[in-house]
Amino acid sequence: MKAETIGRAIGAASLAFGVADLVLGRRLGRGIGAGAEMGGRLFRIAGAREVATGVAGLLAPGSAAPVRWRLAGDAFDLAALAYIAAPANPRRKMALLALGVVAGVALADFLAARALDEEKRDG
Repeated sequence: MKAETIGRAIGAASLAFGVADLVLGRRLGRGIGAGAEMGGRLFRIAGAREVATGVAGLLAPGSAAPVRWRLAGDAFDLAALAYIAAPANPRRKMALLALGVVAGVALADFLAARALDEEKRDG
């Protein structure tokens, strides 16, 4: 797959995730047991970051840098979700589900960054 195709796909996905996080942040925060206020804030921060990396990915689709930025954000999200998924959380199963989804996205981001780097090396 061409680097630009990978970059555009990751950029578009990031933009879509970001808008969803911004619009549905409070609901998603409640859903994972973080509460509408704290969870909403967390999702809005993640959403803003996703929108920024999505725009960067669409503007520079052949570059691995925006995908690496997403990967750094994924690490933050995984840490936050691991904290939220504590055994005392009554919505723990939903928080663990969200943790699994973000882990899958992080894996996709890692593989995309690697593919972009390889294509750049192979020229």
